[in-house]
Amino acid sequence: MTPTASPGSPEDPRHPDSAGARRRGPVKGTPRAPRMKREERERQLLDVAESVFAQHGYQDTTMEAIAAAAGITKPVIYDHFGSKENLLVAVVARAREDLLSSTAAALDALPPHSPVEAHFRAGVRAFMQFFEARRGSFRVYMQESAVAVVAGQDIESLRQAQARDIAERFSDNPAIAAYPMVHREAMAEIMIATNERVAAWRLRNPEIDLDTAVEIVMSVLWNGFGSYTADTVPAVEVSPSS
Repeated sequence: MTPTASPGSPEDPRHPDSAGARRRGPVKGTPRAPRMKREERERQLLDVAESVFAQHGYQDTTMEAIAAAAGITKPVIYDHFGSKENLLVAVVARAREDLLSSTAAALDALPPHSPVEAHFRAGVRAFMQFFEARRGSFRVYMQESAVAVVAGQDIESLRQAQARDIAERFSDNPAIAAYPMVHREAMAEIMIATNERVAAWRLRNPEIDLDTAVEIVMSVLWNGFGSYTADTVPAVEVSPSS
């Protein structure tokens, strides 16, 4: 006859130290994260996930690793984001929104009636400064094919929204406002793509400083855009995508 463990003893499955007991909360001995409001916890999880994804890569990152770095349990992450894929999308979306805000702030800070070249230079520098500060997250969503599979559509949607915003802000400059909106969007798309590729190139060539990168992009972009005036816009009917 199998002996029955006395109630309250470590052998009792109901006892918290029993091997059969279901543990709730962090592993015993690990520090507990402070209680936070929901929005504060989400910000914390995005910060931690961005750092862990950047360090280990998306595919090699586990939810356990993110939970451990945040000092919480996995169910907390699932409660906020539902899945590892959704967490990645949220990390990328926040980075894109922050990039959009920093670019907009740089353009808004220009004095009224600044030359067109000043708008382009301010936009390029804002891009490069952001990528410099958030190099880890940029490495994640630019370098990993897994990210493209999981969050590619979300990244592209955010990129298009960013291009539209830049195109609208360009209209504050009379010289650029003369361009049809669809052409301004094309110019913004070219700026975004060029900045992203040069930033990715800098990851492989860390000796290239920010000022040099800005001048490289400007030498390519401005040589083309500087000669592309509203009078030389091809007379083609173009319908912007909805």
